[in-house]
Amino acid sequence: MNFSKWVKYGFTTTALCALINTAVAAYPERQVTTLITFPPGNSADLVGRTMAQKLQESLGQAFVVDNKGGAGGTIGIEHLTRSKADGYTFTITSLSPVSIIPVTKKVSYDPIKDLVPISLLAQGPMVIVVHKDSPFNTIQEVIDYARANPGKLNYGSLGAGTISQLTTELFKEATQTDIKEIPYKGSAQALSDLIGGRIQLLFDGNASAIRQMEAGTVKGLAVTIPQRSPLMPDTPSLAETNIAGLKNFTSQGWMGAFAPAGTPPEVIKVLHEKMQDALKAPEVVERFNASGLQAIGSATPRDFAGFVQEDLNRWQSAAKMLNLKPE
Repeated sequence: MNFSKWVKYGFTTTALCALINTAVAAYPERQVTTLITFPPGNSADLVGRTMAQKLQESLGQAFVVDNKGGAGGTIGIEHLTRSKADGYTFTITSLSPVSIIPVTKKVSYDPIKDLVPISLLAQGPMVIVVHKDSPFNTIQEVIDYARANPGKLNYGSLGAGTISQLTTELFKEATQTDIKEIPYKGSAQALSDLIGGRIQLLFDGNASAIRQMEAGTVKGLAVTIPQRSPLMPDTPSLAETNIAGLKNFTSQGWMGAFAPAGTPPEVIKVLHEKMQDALKAPEVVERFNASGLQAIGSATPRDFAGFVQEDLNRWQSAAKMLNLKPE
């Protein structure tokens, strides 16, 4: 902000800062747009609508949801970066347009420079699922078969550069197995073909995998984190195979909130604190858990920024290992 004209009229810098702080303290004074980078019905949409409702209750202003889906969430992020950085537009999104797509495709934004992290909101691992009548009952059996029969197993991926594909390819690299990729446009189609017996293996998101496991249409063999998920305590982790390359194998989906670069830190602080309160509410925890997600916040916005950078580094390393470059 240019202080010169205000100083000319007798305002001191200290007085001006006090006025600005007072204005920020009153945030929000009008309607806030919660931009969700995926269409209605997506897990990010569920998290976004839940948080918007809780923020509206706690801050006393309308938090209106605006779904800007498309291109894996990048259209919504592009829209956010063009929004005014005043705290009246922020986004709730998944990791896809923040730490995966930017390392596999060219995007018009820099996820570190153009976004201000507010808070982590939810997490859920990938789950390795097979048909309910599959002969495989453990991930070790899958690995043993794949090693003995190169190229005979196939897996469904949710498209090039998605967390599903990258995770499966990293798994193949870690276990030295040859499993053929069958690409799909989304989880629903891939799951349909898994249930129909047209593919044999799928690394699916926690939310949809749990629903299918509860329905009895698929078996969950392992979660892609070093320890078991509290939402799926009967499903082993990959580390339990005792294969060296899988000891610390981690691939976890997450949802988080971001604002445009330049958003006042005081506004970020308000949003962060209210989000932490919301994530502790029993009804929020219950709703997230029912969708296969854990309600998990972050101690500070800075902590979430570190988390995002670490996740971006992980997928950059994965893309380099798999010889994937932004196109």
